[in-house]
Amino acid sequence: MKKFVVATMVAFLSLSTMSSVAAHPHHDGRDDHEFSVREELAISKKALKKYRDIDVALDEGFVGLVPGACVPNMGIHLVKPSRADDAKLRIKKPEILVYEPLKDGSYKLVAAEWYVPAEETDKTPKLFKEKFQGPMDNHDGSEGQHYDLHAWLFKKNPDGMFSPENKRVSCQYAE
Repeated sequence: MKKFVVATMVAFLSLSTMSSVAAHPHHDGRDDHEFSVREELAISKKALKKYRDIDVALDEGFVGLVPGACVPNMGIHLVKPSRADDAKLRIKKPEILVYEPLKDGSYKLVAAEWYVPAEETDKTPKLFKEKFQGPMDNHDGSEGQHYDLHAWLFKKNPDGMFSPENKRVSCQYAE
């Protein structure tokens, strides 16, 4: 839990240092047309299972996006600043992981989010054959805009896999 608090405090500074992300997916050696969306989602989910333990994400450099904030119908966002520097979007390596705080004080991984600074692309990015939301102002209050795409890989969303919000995610137990 201490790791989470420290990571959250560092986050506000971290997001403003994020830089170039190209708006092209990366599938580790295979072309886009070789995968269906269903297969891509399965690949992502399998690669992200280790982050069900929030301490694994924190140990690997994910930090709180907005200090102490649980976004209603979304959860707590952890960003990995070094991934925001990648030249490509990667289905196995999203820039942001989203967690729901639980009654027992633990956190459940509910979604992944891919992020692209608006100044790094001249068109709306796509991943999983879905257009990203945006451009929109940065959520942490820093200057600039971005595009993002949520995928509710670990919690069913009645509004769809790629809807930005999930009414089944609660912040009731956020500290």
